[in-house]
Amino acid sequence: MQRFIGFDVGGTHIKYGVITGEGEELFSEEYDTPEDADTFKQKWREAVEHCQREHDIAGIGVSFPGHINPHTGLAAKAGAVDFLDGENLLELFGELTDLPLIVENDANCAALGEQWRGAGQKFDSLVCITVGTGIGGGIIVDRDLYRGAHFRAGEFGVIPVGNGGECMHEVASASGLMEACRKALGVPEDEMPHGKEIFEKMDSDVHLREAVNDWARFLARGIYSVISMFDPQVLLIGGGVSENDKLYPLLERHLQTFELWDALKVPLYPCELGNQAGRLGAVWLAKRKLAKQ
Repeated sequence: MQRFIGFDVGGTHIKYGVITGEGEELFSEEYDTPEDADTFKQKWREAVEHCQREHDIAGIGVSFPGHINPHTGLAAKAGAVDFLDGENLLELFGELTDLPLIVENDANCAALGEQWRGAGQKFDSLVCITVGTGIGGGIIVDRDLYRGAHFRAGEFGVIPVGNGGECMHEVASASGLMEACRKALGVPEDEMPHGKEIFEKMDSDVHLREAVNDWARFLARGIYSVISMFDPQVLLIGGGVSENDKLYPLLERHLQTFELWDALKVPLYPCELGNQAGRLGAVWLAKRKLAKQ
């Protein structure tokens, strides 16, 4: 049975694990994301060696933030890991291991992971929107990634959805929701309730209810735009907020107000894999590359 190492590089933590060719994760660990390139490389090599001591590894898949050219390895932008902006990641990682390796944008990997082992398994074409500090996304057409001419497809966060033209990152993200609710409650940041509590309290607080409703309308505008452009079989929503059952009736109510929704509508499902999706998607790509070789 082939075994791979899957990495999910984030701005705060780097998660990694050993995953079989069938998508079963045998173990996973994480460490804090370093703040400089040298420490980044040292910790990454140590993680690979840790996995190799226990397992015979066939290849490595790396889910990475930013604009990544998976063919050349160039990270034009490395997202929150900005000290690697402009680096060739295939060359960087290639100096640290002789194992076959792929690097791909993290939202693309999450979409692939959900299709392989999560909520998208039954679908050939899907869009995955991740709602977190910002808004990201991955597009799969006929069971393959659509990356775009400049490897920036899925940058849904820049779509203007606010009443004043504000983008999704600003007003439809989880951080946008928290800021809107903070203003509605009139409390400082450190006194804000958690996201789940916001949905529970909004029924009894008119100002909070209005803030959540506005946020859901902005998110629905983005979802409607994405569906109208790509006509997927299903739209998956990821991020912590996607686990709240109250989100979907809210979105549906707003989507029903758009003129052509009845003609365009597709089901909206929550992602199933959480932060494991990126590692799985990266491994799926590494497995496919190895099979082609």
